[in-house]
Amino acid sequence: MRKLLLAKNAGSVESFLTIAPQVFIFLIMFQLVFMQFNLMRDTHIYQSELTKNAISGGGKNYARYPLIGGGSVLLLENRTAAIKFIDFTQPAIMKVVSIAVDENDSN
Repeated sequence: MRKLLLAKNAGSVESFLTIAPQVFIFLIMFQLVFMQFNLMRDTHIYQSELTKNAISGGGKNYARYPLIGGGSVLLLENRTAAIKFIDFTQPAIMKVVSIAVDENDSN
């Protein structure tokens, strides 16, 4: 048993051909999870910013669409570039849309 533990085992091409695709698939899945996390984080941040603007007024980086019965709908569209681990040549552009209702026209 000791000889088996202390023996030098060299890797083979077959083991590399088995592990390489698994590592590549893991990296792709990790990239997708990371990009989705960034998209959800940006969505929550922009939605929070727009909601604060709808409650307290201020901020001019959103579009305001009036409603028939009074008030307005606030729409914020942002495009951000996502960080990618595998493909560095073209950035992934994400579009984040946030919507809030402002019931007070004086804001």
